[in-house]
Amino acid sequence: MNKRDMHKFEQALLAEKQRILKQGRVTDEVMDSACPDVTGDLSTHRTHTADQGTENYQREMASRFKTIETDTLRQIEDALKRIADGTYGICVSCGRVVPKARLEVVPHARLCMKCLEKHR
Repeated sequence: MNKRDMHKFEQALLAEKQRILKQGRVTDEVMDSACPDVTGDLSTHRTHTADQGTENYQREMASRFKTIETDTLRQIEDALKRIADGTYGICVSCGRVVPKARLEVVPHARLCMKCLEKHR
């Protein structure tokens, strides 16, 4: 892979990282609104089971999104390290080149499609 392509992928990874960090702030706000501070004030306490169910659902979804965001950020950081050490675009499992088309769709991809199928 040439330097221009590497730079393009690095910029895509950095942009995706910023997007996820921004989105993460929104997820945090949802979690905060679904989990009011425990102050002993019962004026915000929901007594209807439907309200409690909705809050539980929102907390669960926000928690899942946070996990996905954290995992994706870790994968992006790993990809940026691979760019720095010159191993970006090489499957970490088999050592073959990851097709550029795959990296354009998933710039933090670690595996070629063949190895991805094996690991599923």
